[in-house]
Amino acid sequence: MLNSKKFFALSFTIALTIFANITQADEQTLATISNDESKNTYKLIIDSTEGSRTITKFYKEVYLNEKKLSRETLDFHVLEDAGMILEKREDYIVLKLKSNNFDEDQGGIITIDTLYNGANGTRKTYDISLSKEKNGWALLNRGKIIKQIFIQTNKVMILGSVGIKNLLMK
Repeated sequence: MLNSKKFFALSFTIALTIFANITQADEQTLATISNDESKNTYKLIIDSTEGSRTITKFYKEVYLNEKKLSRETLDFHVLEDAGMILEKREDYIVLKLKSNNFDEDQGGIITIDTLYNGANGTRKTYDISLSKEKNGWALLNRGKIIKQIFIQTNKVMILGSVGIKNLLMK
């Protein structure tokens, strides 16, 4: 028979375990991003609360030859303001995500804003959506799930790489 201290300790442990399982986060890779200029790849990952599937965090993981170099927490609360920066070089924002209607429970339309040409400041945008699917969250382009984004570099004579020419999404 358990004494009251052991019973309390056991009950407390069981309650903590149940609570931890209820609030356990579920990480999911939305897309792998690669490019034609380097061997670096990025993974855009979200963390969501299991059960309600509310997005709690965004991460960007950087890989070189499939070896993880870093993990950065991204603030998704800035999507509707300045935008969530994914890539910045020197003073140039090369790649960022923006939205006018993002909601951590429902997703929304996400605009991928790219620097097309840093020499003259032109930018190019691509609209995709982030939504709940039966297997979790997904990025969609024209109704098709995106798992990979390949960046084609915009190169010009003399200057070399000046920005992003195109995004191939599959």
